[in-house]
Amino acid sequence: MLDFMIFAASLGALLGIEVISRAFERRAIGNTRVATVPQSDHQIDPVGQAFRWGALIAGTGALMGLWGIGILWPFGAVIFIIFGVLRAGIVLFEKALAHSGRDARLHRALAQPPFAEAPLALFFSAVDLRTPDHVTVWDTYIDNIELPWFIITVEYQHFAALTAQGRANVVFLSSLASQIHALPESVRLMLYANNAQKNRLVLKALPDVAHAQILHGDSDKPPSYSPLTKNYDYVFVAGQMAIDRYARNGVHIPKERFHVVGRPQIADIVPAKAKPAQMDRPTIVYMPTWRGFFEDTQFSSLDRADQIIKVALSLSRPAHVIFKPHPLSYKDPEWGNFNARIQSALRINGTSGAQGEVSSSDLSPFDLYNRADLLICDISSVMIDFLYSHKPFVTLLPKAFTPDMQPNFPSLEAAYTVTADLGNLKEQLEAALGPDPIEAQREYVRAAAFGDLDCVPGEAFRTACRKLVGQQNRR
Repeated sequence: MLDFMIFAASLGALLGIEVISRAFERRAIGNTRVATVPQSDHQIDPVGQAFRWGALIAGTGALMGLWGIGILWPFGAVIFIIFGVLRAGIVLFEKALAHSGRDARLHRALAQPPFAEAPLALFFSAVDLRTPDHVTVWDTYIDNIELPWFIITVEYQHFAALTAQGRANVVFLSSLASQIHALPESVRLMLYANNAQKNRLVLKALPDVAHAQILHGDSDKPPSYSPLTKNYDYVFVAGQMAIDRYARNGVHIPKERFHVVGRPQIADIVPAKAKPAQMDRPTIVYMPTWRGFFEDTQFSSLDRADQIIKVALSLSRPAHVIFKPHPLSYKDPEWGNFNARIQSALRINGTSGAQGEVSSSDLSPFDLYNRADLLICDISSVMIDFLYSHKPFVTLLPKAFTPDMQPNFPSLEAAYTVTADLGNLKEQLEAALGPDPIEAQREYVRAAAFGDLDCVPGEAFRTACRKLVGQQNRR
Protein backbone atom coordinates (compact mmCIF):
# COMPACT_ATOMS: atom_id res chain seq x y z
CA MET A 1 0.00 0.00 0.00
CA LEU A 2 2.82 2.38 0.88
CA ASP A 3 4.56 1.66 -2.41
CA PHE A 4 1.38 2.47 -4.32
CA MET A 5 0.92 5.75 -2.46
CA ILE A 6 4.51 6.72 -3.27
CA PHE A 7 3.95 5.79 -6.93
CA ALA A 8 0.69 7.78 -7.12
CA ALA A 9 2.31 10.83 -5.53
CA SER A 10 5.28 10.53 -7.88
CA LEU A 11 3.06 10.28 -10.94
CA GLY A 12 1.00 13.25 -9.76
CA ALA A 13 4.16 15.30 -9.30
CA LEU A 14 5.32 14.36 -12.81
CA LEU A 15 2.00 15.45 -14.29
CA GLY A 16 2.17 18.62 -12.20
CA ILE A 17 5.53 19.50 -13.76
CA GLU A 18 3.98 19.04 -17.21
CA VAL A 19 0.92 21.18 -16.39
CA ILE A 20 3.06 23.98 -14.95
CA SER A 21 5.43 23.80 -17.94
CA ARG A 22 2.57 24.12 -20.40
CA ALA A 23 1.16 27.07 -18.46
CA PHE A 24 4.54 28.82 -18.66
CA GLU A 25 4.71 28.07 -22.39
CA ARG A 26 1.28 29.56 -23.00
CA ARG A 27 2.22 32.67 -21.05
CA ALA A 28 5.58 33.03 -22.78
CA ILE A 29 4.00 32.61 -26.21
CA GLY A 30 1.11 34.90 -25.31
CA ASN A 31 3.54 37.66 -24.36
CA THR A 32 5.01 37.53 -27.86
CA ARG A 33 1.73 38.11 -29.68
CA VAL A 34 1.99 40.66 -32.47
CA ALA A 35 -1.61 41.11 -33.60
CA THR A 36 -5.22 40.18 -32.90
CA VAL A 37 -5.15 37.92 -35.96
CA PRO A 38 -4.94 34.41 -34.43
CA GLN A 39 -2.75 33.03 -37.23
CA SER A 40 -0.01 35.45 -36.22
CA ASP A 41 0.61 33.79 -32.83
CA HIS A 42 3.63 31.55 -32.42
CA GLN A 43 2.68 27.93 -33.01
CA ILE A 44 4.41 24.89 -31.52
CA ASP A 45 5.22 22.60 -34.46
CA PRO A 46 4.09 18.93 -34.53
CA VAL A 47 7.63 17.67 -33.84
CA GLY A 48 7.78 19.83 -30.71
CA GLN A 49 4.39 18.57 -29.58
CA ALA A 50 5.46 14.95 -30.16
CA PHE A 51 8.66 15.53 -28.17
CA ARG A 52 6.66 16.86 -25.20
CA TRP A 53 4.30 13.89 -25.21
CA GLY A 54 7.21 11.53 -25.66
CA ALA A 55 9.03 12.98 -22.65
CA LEU A 56 5.90 12.67 -20.51
CA ILE A 57 5.22 9.09 -21.62
CA ALA A 58 8.85 8.13 -21.08
CA GLY A 59 8.84 9.63 -17.59
CA THR A 60 5.58 7.87 -16.71
CA GLY A 61 6.85 4.56 -18.09
CA ALA A 62 10.07 4.82 -16.12
CA LEU A 63 8.13 5.44 -12.91
CA MET A 64 5.92 2.42 -13.59
CA GLY A 65 8.94 0.23 -14.25
CA LEU A 66 10.68 1.32 -11.06
CA TRP A 67 7.49 0.73 -9.07
CA GLY A 68 7.19 -2.74 -10.59
CA ILE A 69 10.66 -3.76 -9.42
CA GLY A 70 10.33 -2.00 -6.09
CA ILE A 71 13.11 0.59 -6.35
CA LEU A 72 11.06 3.78 -6.86
CA TRP A 73 13.22 5.62 -4.34
CA PRO A 74 15.80 7.12 -4.92
CA PHE A 75 15.84 6.48 -8.67
CA GLY A 76 12.42 8.14 -9.02
CA ALA A 77 13.94 11.41 -7.81
CA VAL A 78 16.51 11.20 -10.61
CA ILE A 79 13.68 10.87 -13.13
CA PHE A 80 11.98 13.98 -11.68
CA ILE A 81 15.17 15.99 -11.97
CA ILE A 82 15.83 14.87 -15.53
CA PHE A 83 12.23 15.48 -16.58
CA GLY A 84 12.07 18.87 -14.82
CA VAL A 85 15.31 20.09 -16.41
CA LEU A 86 14.17 18.81 -19.81
CA ARG A 87 10.81 20.54 -19.59
CA ALA A 88 12.37 23.80 -18.39
CA GLY A 89 14.77 23.65 -21.34
CA ILE A 90 11.87 23.09 -23.75
CA VAL A 91 9.98 26.07 -22.27
CA LEU A 92 13.01 28.35 -22.65
CA PHE A 93 13.67 27.08 -26.17
CA GLU A 94 10.06 27.69 -27.22
CA LYS A 95 10.13 31.15 -25.63
CA ALA A 96 13.26 32.00 -27.60
CA LEU A 97 11.65 30.79 -30.82
CA ALA A 98 8.54 32.87 -30.11
CA HIS A 99 10.63 36.01 -29.56
CA SER A 100 12.88 35.50 -32.58
CA GLY A 101 9.91 34.93 -34.87
CA ARG A 102 8.10 38.16 -33.98
CA ASP A 103 9.16 40.16 -37.03
CA ALA A 104 8.18 37.43 -39.49
CA ARG A 105 4.81 36.95 -37.80
CA LEU A 106 4.19 40.70 -37.76
CA HIS A 107 4.79 40.90 -41.51
CA ARG A 108 2.40 38.00 -42.06
CA ALA A 109 -0.26 39.63 -39.91
CA LEU A 110 0.02 43.01 -41.64
CA ALA A 111 -0.29 41.29 -45.01
CA GLN A 112 -3.78 40.09 -44.14
CA PRO A 113 -6.81 42.11 -45.35
CA PRO A 114 -7.83 43.70 -42.01
CA PHE A 115 -4.49 45.52 -42.03
CA ALA A 116 -3.24 45.45 -45.62
CA GLU A 117 -6.35 47.23 -46.93
CA ALA A 118 -6.70 49.83 -44.16
CA PRO A 119 -6.13 53.49 -45.16
CA LEU A 120 -6.46 54.65 -41.55
CA ALA A 121 -4.59 53.80 -38.33
CA LEU A 122 -4.36 55.09 -34.78
CA PHE A 123 -0.99 55.06 -33.03
CA PHE A 124 -1.12 54.83 -29.25
CA SER A 125 1.58 55.02 -26.61
CA ALA A 126 1.05 55.93 -22.95
CA VAL A 127 3.62 54.46 -20.57
CA ASP A 128 1.85 55.79 -17.46
CA LEU A 129 -1.63 54.50 -18.31
CA ARG A 130 -2.58 51.03 -17.13
CA THR A 131 -5.46 50.86 -19.61
CA PRO A 132 -5.78 52.36 -23.12
CA ASP A 133 -8.40 54.95 -22.14
CA HIS A 134 -7.26 57.40 -24.82
CA VAL A 135 -8.15 54.79 -27.43
CA THR A 136 -11.48 53.73 -26.01
CA VAL A 137 -12.81 57.30 -26.00
CA TRP A 138 -12.34 57.33 -29.79
CA ASP A 139 -12.73 53.79 -31.14
CA THR A 140 -16.51 53.90 -31.64
CA TYR A 141 -16.30 57.16 -33.57
CA ILE A 142 -13.42 55.96 -35.73
CA ASP A 143 -15.54 52.90 -36.53
CA ASN A 144 -18.24 55.31 -37.68
CA ILE A 145 -15.91 56.72 -40.35
CA GLU A 146 -16.68 53.48 -42.20
CA LEU A 147 -13.15 52.94 -43.46
CA PRO A 148 -10.93 49.98 -42.59
CA TRP A 149 -8.59 50.92 -39.75
CA PHE A 150 -6.41 49.42 -37.07
CA ILE A 151 -4.70 50.33 -33.80
CA ILE A 152 -0.93 50.32 -33.27
CA THR A 153 0.27 49.75 -29.70
CA VAL A 154 3.81 49.76 -28.34
CA GLU A 155 3.16 48.89 -24.68
CA TYR A 156 2.05 45.31 -24.18
CA GLN A 157 -0.43 46.10 -21.40
CA HIS A 158 -2.46 48.19 -23.85
CA PHE A 159 -2.39 45.50 -26.52
CA ALA A 160 -3.52 42.94 -23.93
CA ALA A 161 -6.30 45.23 -22.66
CA LEU A 162 -7.66 45.94 -26.14
CA THR A 163 -7.53 42.25 -26.96
CA ALA A 164 -9.40 41.41 -23.76
CA GLN A 165 -12.04 44.00 -24.67
CA GLY A 166 -12.62 42.16 -27.95
CA ARG A 167 -11.18 44.97 -30.06
CA ALA A 168 -10.32 43.63 -33.51
CA ASN A 169 -7.43 44.75 -35.69
CA VAL A 170 -4.76 45.69 -33.16
CA VAL A 171 -1.02 45.24 -33.70
CA PHE A 172 1.76 45.31 -31.13
CA LEU A 173 5.18 46.64 -32.12
CA SER A 174 7.68 45.33 -29.59
CA SER A 175 10.47 47.31 -31.28
CA LEU A 176 9.00 50.52 -32.67
CA ALA A 177 12.15 51.79 -34.41
CA SER A 178 12.67 48.62 -36.44
CA GLN A 179 9.07 47.52 -36.96
CA ILE A 180 7.29 50.78 -37.84
CA HIS A 181 8.41 50.39 -41.46
CA ALA A 182 6.49 47.13 -41.68
CA LEU A 183 3.15 48.98 -41.75
CA PRO A 184 1.21 48.44 -44.96
CA GLU A 185 1.46 51.06 -47.70
CA SER A 186 -2.34 51.34 -47.66
CA VAL A 187 -2.14 53.63 -44.59
CA ARG A 188 -2.70 57.25 -45.63
CA LEU A 189 -3.80 58.87 -42.38
CA MET A 190 -2.38 58.26 -38.90
CA LEU A 191 -4.32 59.50 -35.88
CA TYR A 192 -2.88 60.23 -32.42
CA ALA A 193 -4.85 60.67 -29.19
CA ASN A 194 -2.03 62.18 -27.12
CA ASN A 195 1.42 63.75 -27.44
CA ALA A 196 3.47 60.75 -26.33
CA GLN A 197 7.22 60.88 -26.86
CA LYS A 198 7.14 57.83 -29.15
CA ASN A 199 4.83 59.66 -31.55
CA ARG A 200 7.86 61.50 -32.90
CA LEU A 201 9.45 58.26 -34.09
CA VAL A 202 6.35 57.52 -36.16
CA LEU A 203 6.20 61.05 -37.57
CA LYS A 204 9.82 60.80 -38.68
CA ALA A 205 9.57 57.24 -40.01
CA LEU A 206 6.44 57.80 -42.13
CA PRO A 207 6.84 61.12 -44.00
CA ASP A 208 4.44 60.02 -46.76
CA VAL A 209 1.56 59.53 -44.34
CA ALA A 210 -0.69 62.38 -43.14
CA HIS A 211 -0.51 62.71 -39.35
CA ALA A 212 -3.43 64.17 -37.38
CA GLN A 213 -3.54 64.94 -33.66
CA ILE A 214 -7.04 64.41 -32.25
CA LEU A 215 -6.17 64.34 -28.50
CA HIS A 216 -8.33 62.50 -25.97
CA GLY A 217 -9.99 65.55 -24.50
CA ASP A 218 -10.39 69.30 -24.90
CA SER A 219 -9.60 71.63 -22.02
CA ASP A 220 -7.74 74.79 -21.01
CA LYS A 221 -4.92 72.73 -19.47
CA PRO A 222 -1.42 72.84 -21.05
CA PRO A 223 -1.72 69.45 -22.82
CA SER A 224 -4.46 71.00 -24.98
CA TYR A 225 -2.06 73.61 -26.35
CA SER A 226 1.21 71.72 -26.19
CA PRO A 227 3.92 73.00 -28.57
CA LEU A 228 4.42 69.35 -29.60
CA THR A 229 1.15 69.61 -31.52
CA LYS A 230 2.94 71.68 -34.15
CA ASN A 231 4.69 68.50 -35.30
CA TYR A 232 1.51 67.09 -36.84
CA ASP A 233 0.19 67.82 -40.31
CA TYR A 234 -3.31 68.42 -38.99
CA VAL A 235 -4.89 69.25 -35.63
CA PHE A 236 -8.48 68.25 -34.91
CA VAL A 237 -10.19 70.58 -32.44
CA ALA A 238 -13.65 70.84 -30.93
CA GLY A 239 -14.28 74.47 -31.81
CA GLN A 240 -12.93 77.99 -32.20
CA MET A 241 -12.12 78.15 -28.49
CA ALA A 242 -9.45 75.49 -29.01
CA ILE A 243 -7.90 77.31 -31.98
CA ASP A 244 -7.74 80.53 -29.97
CA ARG A 245 -6.16 78.62 -27.08
CA TYR A 246 -3.12 77.65 -29.15
CA ALA A 247 -2.61 81.21 -30.42
CA ARG A 248 -3.13 82.74 -26.99
CA ASN A 249 -0.37 80.54 -25.57
CA GLY A 250 2.14 81.25 -28.32
CA VAL A 251 1.70 77.99 -30.22
CA HIS A 252 1.34 79.25 -33.78
CA ILE A 253 -0.22 76.73 -36.14
CA PRO A 254 -1.43 77.80 -39.62
CA LYS A 255 -5.20 77.91 -39.72
CA GLU A 256 -5.39 75.53 -42.67
CA ARG A 257 -3.97 72.76 -40.49
CA PHE A 258 -6.90 72.96 -38.07
CA HIS A 259 -10.05 70.90 -38.59
CA VAL A 260 -13.02 71.82 -36.41
CA VAL A 261 -14.76 68.52 -35.68
CA GLY A 262 -16.52 69.11 -32.36
CA ARG A 263 -16.42 66.34 -29.80
CA PRO A 264 -17.98 63.20 -31.29
CA GLN A 265 -18.22 61.74 -27.78
CA ILE A 266 -20.95 64.20 -26.83
CA ALA A 267 -23.35 62.08 -28.85
CA ASP A 268 -23.59 60.01 -25.66
CA ILE A 269 -24.65 63.00 -23.57
CA VAL A 270 -28.37 63.53 -23.01
CA PRO A 271 -29.13 67.28 -22.72
CA ALA A 272 -30.77 68.44 -19.50
CA LYS A 273 -34.53 67.99 -19.35
CA ALA A 274 -35.02 69.92 -16.12
CA LYS A 275 -33.11 72.41 -13.99
CA PRO A 276 -31.46 71.40 -10.70
CA ALA A 277 -33.72 73.86 -8.87
CA GLN A 278 -36.63 71.60 -9.77
CA MET A 279 -35.01 68.51 -8.21
CA ASP A 280 -35.94 67.39 -4.70
CA ARG A 281 -32.71 65.42 -4.40
CA PRO A 282 -30.23 66.51 -7.08
CA THR A 283 -27.34 64.29 -8.10
CA ILE A 284 -23.89 65.89 -7.80
CA VAL A 285 -21.03 64.16 -9.58
CA TYR A 286 -17.51 65.07 -8.46
CA MET A 287 -14.75 64.21 -10.95
CA PRO A 288 -11.36 65.67 -9.97
CA THR A 289 -8.50 65.44 -12.43
CA TRP A 290 -5.24 63.70 -11.55
CA ARG A 291 -2.31 65.45 -9.94
CA GLY A 292 0.16 66.19 -12.74
CA PHE A 293 3.88 65.56 -12.67
CA PHE A 294 4.75 69.23 -13.11
CA GLU A 295 3.66 72.52 -11.57
CA ASP A 296 2.01 73.77 -14.78
CA THR A 297 -0.25 70.68 -14.85
CA GLN A 298 -1.18 70.77 -11.16
CA PHE A 299 -4.91 71.43 -11.42
CA SER A 300 -6.20 68.69 -9.14
CA SER A 301 -8.39 69.13 -6.07
CA LEU A 302 -7.84 65.52 -5.05
CA ASP A 303 -5.95 66.57 -1.92
CA ARG A 304 -9.10 68.42 -0.76
CA ALA A 305 -11.63 65.90 -2.05
CA ASP A 306 -12.81 64.88 1.41
CA GLN A 307 -13.61 68.50 2.33
CA ILE A 308 -15.46 69.04 -0.95
CA ILE A 309 -17.56 65.92 -0.43
CA LYS A 310 -18.47 66.97 3.11
CA VAL A 311 -19.75 70.34 1.88
CA ALA A 312 -21.73 68.74 -0.96
CA LEU A 313 -23.43 66.43 1.54
CA SER A 314 -24.39 69.29 3.86
CA LEU A 315 -26.29 71.61 1.49
CA SER A 316 -29.73 73.01 2.24
CA ARG A 317 -31.24 70.29 0.04
CA PRO A 318 -30.14 66.67 0.34
CA ALA A 319 -27.97 65.59 -2.55
CA HIS A 320 -26.79 62.29 -3.98
CA VAL A 321 -23.01 62.71 -4.34
CA ILE A 322 -21.05 60.41 -6.66
CA PHE A 323 -17.25 60.54 -6.60
CA LYS A 324 -15.15 59.35 -9.57
CA PRO A 325 -11.37 59.79 -9.55
CA HIS A 326 -9.26 60.13 -12.66
CA PRO A 327 -7.72 56.75 -13.68
CA LEU A 328 -4.18 58.08 -13.11
CA SER A 329 -5.05 59.04 -9.54
CA TYR A 330 -4.68 55.40 -8.53
CA LYS A 331 -0.96 55.71 -9.29
CA ASP A 332 -0.55 58.76 -7.07
CA PRO A 333 1.87 57.95 -4.22
CA GLU A 334 -0.57 59.57 -1.77
CA TRP A 335 -3.68 57.84 -3.13
CA GLY A 336 -3.98 55.56 -0.11
CA ASN A 337 -4.20 58.51 2.27
CA PHE A 338 -6.56 60.46 0.01
CA ASN A 339 -8.81 57.44 -0.50
CA ALA A 340 -9.13 56.79 3.24
CA ARG A 341 -10.22 60.38 3.83
CA ILE A 342 -12.62 60.29 0.89
CA GLN A 343 -14.25 57.06 2.07
CA SER A 344 -14.67 58.57 5.53
CA ALA A 345 -16.24 61.74 4.10
CA LEU A 346 -18.71 59.75 2.00
CA ARG A 347 -20.00 58.06 5.17
CA ILE A 348 -20.71 61.20 7.18
CA ASN A 349 -24.22 62.14 8.23
CA GLY A 350 -24.88 65.37 6.38
CA THR A 351 -28.21 66.87 5.43
CA SER A 352 -31.02 64.44 6.13
CA GLY A 353 -31.46 62.27 3.05
CA ALA A 354 -28.03 63.08 1.60
CA GLN A 355 -26.01 60.13 0.31
CA GLY A 356 -22.47 59.65 -0.98
CA GLU A 357 -20.83 56.87 -2.97
CA VAL A 358 -17.87 56.04 -5.20
CA SER A 359 -18.81 55.55 -8.83
CA SER A 360 -18.97 52.01 -10.11
CA SER A 361 -15.93 51.21 -12.25
CA ASP A 362 -18.10 50.22 -15.21
CA LEU A 363 -19.66 53.69 -15.47
CA SER A 364 -17.95 55.92 -18.04
CA PRO A 365 -17.63 59.69 -17.61
CA PHE A 366 -20.46 60.09 -20.11
CA ASP A 367 -22.72 57.80 -18.07
CA LEU A 368 -22.06 60.06 -15.10
CA TYR A 369 -22.67 63.24 -17.08
CA ASN A 370 -26.13 61.90 -17.83
CA ARG A 371 -26.78 61.06 -14.17
CA ALA A 372 -25.53 64.41 -12.91
CA ASP A 373 -27.70 67.43 -12.27
CA LEU A 374 -24.54 69.30 -11.30
CA LEU A 375 -20.86 68.57 -11.88
CA ILE A 376 -17.98 69.44 -9.58
CA CYS A 377 -14.64 69.33 -11.38
CA ASP A 378 -11.22 70.85 -11.84
CA ILE A 379 -9.96 72.64 -14.94
CA SER A 380 -9.97 69.66 -17.31
CA SER A 381 -11.65 68.22 -20.38
CA VAL A 382 -14.74 67.20 -18.40
CA MET A 383 -15.72 70.90 -18.27
CA ILE A 384 -15.88 71.14 -22.06
CA ASP A 385 -17.76 67.88 -22.52
CA PHE A 386 -20.24 68.66 -19.75
CA LEU A 387 -20.99 72.03 -21.36
CA TYR A 388 -22.91 70.18 -24.05
CA SER A 389 -25.47 68.99 -21.50
CA HIS A 390 -26.62 72.58 -20.74
CA LYS A 391 -26.25 71.71 -17.03
CA PRO A 392 -24.36 73.86 -14.51
CA PHE A 393 -20.93 72.94 -13.17
CA VAL A 394 -18.68 74.11 -10.37
CA THR A 395 -14.94 74.30 -10.99
CA LEU A 396 -12.26 74.22 -8.29
CA LEU A 397 -9.44 76.65 -9.06
CA PRO A 398 -5.87 75.40 -8.60
CA LYS A 399 -3.85 76.69 -5.69
CA ALA A 400 -1.52 78.71 -7.92
CA PHE A 401 -4.40 80.42 -9.74
CA THR A 402 -4.42 84.23 -9.79
CA PRO A 403 -6.95 86.66 -11.33
CA ASP A 404 -4.54 87.63 -14.12
CA MET A 405 -4.62 84.00 -15.32
CA GLN A 406 -8.36 84.12 -16.04
CA PRO A 407 -8.00 85.04 -19.77
CA ASN A 408 -6.03 81.82 -20.33
CA PHE A 409 -9.00 79.76 -19.18
CA PRO A 410 -12.04 80.94 -21.19
CA SER A 411 -14.05 77.85 -20.23
CA LEU A 412 -14.18 79.25 -16.68
CA GLU A 413 -16.63 81.86 -17.94
CA ALA A 414 -19.21 79.07 -18.02
CA ALA A 415 -18.38 77.78 -14.53
CA TYR A 416 -19.20 78.61 -10.94
CA THR A 417 -15.61 79.01 -9.75
CA VAL A 418 -14.44 78.11 -6.26
CA THR A 419 -11.26 79.39 -4.66
CA ALA A 420 -8.51 76.93 -3.75
CA ASP A 421 -9.26 77.35 -0.01
CA LEU A 422 -12.88 76.28 -0.72
CA GLY A 423 -14.14 79.37 1.11
CA ASN A 424 -17.00 79.97 -1.35
CA LEU A 425 -17.74 76.33 -2.22
CA LYS A 426 -21.06 76.05 -0.42
CA GLU A 427 -22.23 79.41 -1.78
CA GLN A 428 -21.43 78.44 -5.38
CA LEU A 429 -23.03 75.02 -5.05
CA GLU A 430 -26.24 76.56 -3.71
CA ALA A 431 -26.29 79.11 -6.57
CA ALA A 432 -25.74 76.46 -9.23
CA LEU A 433 -28.45 74.21 -7.79
CA GLY A 434 -30.83 77.12 -7.34
CA PRO A 435 -31.28 80.28 -9.44
CA ASP A 436 -28.38 79.44 -11.81
CA PRO A 437 -27.57 83.10 -12.65
CA ILE A 438 -24.89 82.32 -15.27
CA GLU A 439 -27.02 80.07 -17.45
CA ALA A 440 -26.96 82.50 -20.41
CA GLN A 441 -23.20 82.91 -20.19
CA ARG A 442 -22.78 79.15 -20.15
CA GLU A 443 -24.73 78.85 -23.41
CA TYR A 444 -22.48 81.46 -25.04
CA VAL A 445 -19.34 79.56 -24.10
CA ARG A 446 -20.94 76.31 -25.26
CA ALA A 447 -21.32 77.73 -28.77
CA ALA A 448 -17.63 78.71 -28.85
CA ALA A 449 -16.48 75.34 -27.52
CA PHE A 450 -18.27 73.18 -30.10
CA GLY A 451 -17.91 73.97 -33.77
CA ASP A 452 -20.31 71.30 -34.97
CA LEU A 453 -23.54 72.18 -33.19
CA ASP A 454 -25.26 72.48 -36.57
CA CYS A 455 -24.77 68.81 -37.38
CA VAL A 456 -25.01 65.38 -35.78
CA PRO A 457 -22.14 64.81 -33.29
CA GLY A 458 -19.37 62.88 -35.01
CA GLU A 459 -20.34 63.81 -38.54
CA ALA A 460 -17.73 66.59 -38.86
CA PHE A 461 -15.05 64.20 -37.56
CA ARG A 462 -16.11 61.53 -40.05
CA THR A 463 -16.09 63.99 -42.94
CA ALA A 464 -12.65 65.39 -42.04
CA CYS A 465 -11.06 61.93 -41.83
CA ARG A 466 -12.54 60.73 -45.10
CA LYS A 467 -11.44 63.93 -46.82
CA LEU A 468 -7.84 63.64 -45.61
CA VAL A 469 -7.67 59.97 -46.59
CA GLY A 470 -8.91 60.88 -50.06
CA GLN A 471 -6.39 63.69 -50.44
CA GLN A 472 -3.36 61.71 -49.34
CA ASN A 473 -1.47 59.69 -51.92
CA ARG A 474 1.26 57.59 -50.37
CA ARG A 475 4.29 56.88 -52.58
